[in-house]
Amino acid sequence: MTNDARKDETGTTAGGNAGDVDVTIFVCTNCREATDSEARPGIGLIEALKLATEGKPLAVKPVTCLANCDKSPSAAFNHRSGWSYVFGHLSTDNVDDIVTGAMMLAEDERGFLPLRGRPMCLRGKGMTARIPPFHHHEDMPS
Repeated sequence: MTNDARKDETGTTAGGNAGDVDVTIFVCTNCREATDSEARPGIGLIEALKLATEGKPLAVKPVTCLANCDKSPSAAFNHRSGWSYVFGHLSTDNVDDIVTGAMMLAEDERGFLPLRGRPMCLRGKGMTARIPPFHHHEDMPS
């Protein structure tokens, strides 16, 4: 999909931000706070992230499931031409850190989220996966 196709007639991206989108933050909407609860923490996280990302080259979109249920609520960063990342154990308390991490990814010319300076909630047990871009190639180790 082209950047123009992601914009509506006002020039605003699907995440509500003007300009080109470098990183999309997908937030799981399926996980519940407890097995007997109807509360879905991802919904509140999406709303808070949409406010926090206004005017930034970031989009925020819901996704039904990221298959990271043991670490819910979860979010994924998808760089337009770089790496993708899946994170868990997030909350609305992490909104500023999530935006900081997404901006670090958006600003990296390689489309890679550097470990140095990455907020703590996006490291260690908070990080579930790092997924290479489609065009990635490495030779087998010798």
